[in-house]
Amino acid sequence: MKRLLTVLTIAIFTLGLLSTDTLAQGQAAEDYKKGREAFLSFTPEGFKNAISYYNKAIAADPKYAPAYAGLGELYSFQGYYRYVVKDDYEKYYINSYENMKKALSINPNLQPVQLALAYTYLHLSDEKSAIRTAKGVLSKDPNNAEALYILWAAEGRNPNNPNIKKALEINPNLVPALIGLGTAYYQKRRFAQADNYYRRAEKIAPSPELHNFLGNALTYQGNYTGAIGQFQSALSMDPNYAAAYMNMGITYYYMGNINEAIAAEQKAISLNPNRPDAYYFMAQSYDKAKNRAQAISYYKQFLQITLGQDEYSIYVKKANERLAVLSR
Repeated sequence: MKRLLTVLTIAIFTLGLLSTDTLAQGQAAEDYKKGREAFLSFTPEGFKNAISYYNKAIAADPKYAPAYAGLGELYSFQGYYRYVVKDDYEKYYINSYENMKKALSINPNLQPVQLALAYTYLHLSDEKSAIRTAKGVLSKDPNNAEALYILWAAEGRNPNNPNIKKALEINPNLVPALIGLGTAYYQKRRFAQADNYYRRAEKIAPSPELHNFLGNALTYQGNYTGAIGQFQSALSMDPNYAAAYMNMGITYYYMGNINEAIAAEQKAISLNPNRPDAYYFMAQSYDKAKNRAQAISYYKQFLQITLGQDEYSIYVKKANERLAVLSR
C-alpha cells in the first residue's frame, strides 16, 4: 500500500478543475454517466455494473479520463474494505493505481479525476493529501457532498464535525457518509446511533457489509437474535463472507451457544485465516467448553497472528492469562 501511495503523491495538481459539464459528449460520456450512477448505488450489483459501463466508455474513447478515474475510485473502495477486514486487497489497490495513473496522465484537472483521487488518498490513509485534494474540489464546487464527506473522514471522523452534517443535508442518500457516520458512532460505543445510520444506508444500498455492520451494532446492544438475523442476511447475499461468520460466532459465544460459536468461527477461519478475532473467540469457546488442548492451540495461534498489532492488546493480555492457567 505504501508503494502505491508514494507514487500517487506526485499527482496533486493546483490548476483549476474542469466540471463534468465541460466534458465532451458522446458514447463514452453516456456510458460513464451510467457507470457513475451504478457506482453511487453502492450495492454489489451496482459496482459490477459500474465496472462494465466504465470499460464500455474506455472502449468508445480510450482517452476518456473520467472512466479511468471511475475505475480507480471503485477499486480503491473495494481494496479498502478488504484491507479493513484483513482479506486479500493488493490486487484492488493495484487496479486502482493503474487506472488513476491513466486518468491523471490524460487530464488531471477534471473534477471527476480529482474527486476519485481524493477518495483514493483517503483509502490509502494519506489523510493530508485527501484533505488537500478534497479542498481543491470544494474550492470550485462548495456543495459537493462527496468532497465534504472525504474532508470529514480525513479530518478524523468526528460526528460533530459540520462537514458530515452538510454532506448529508446536500445528499441524504450518500451511502459512504451514512456508513462513515454510523461507524464513527460505533467506535464511540454509541451503538443505537450507529444502528440508525447503518439502517438508513441499508435501505438505500443493501449489501453483505451493511448487514454485518448492523449485526455488530445489535450484538453490542444485547439484541443477539436480531444480530444473528443480520449475519444470516449477509450470508444469504454472500455465502463466503468470512466476516459475517466470524461475528456470528462471537454473538453465539455471548449467547452461550458454544457449539454454534465454534462452527461459525471454524468456517470464518477456513474462508479468511487472517482475522485474529476468529482465533480468539474460537479459543474462548473451547476454553468455556473445557477443551483444554484446543483452547491452548487457538490461544497460541491468536498470539502468533497478532504480533505487532496493538489494537488487540486487551485480548492478548487475556489470552496470555488463560494460557498461564491452562498450561499449569
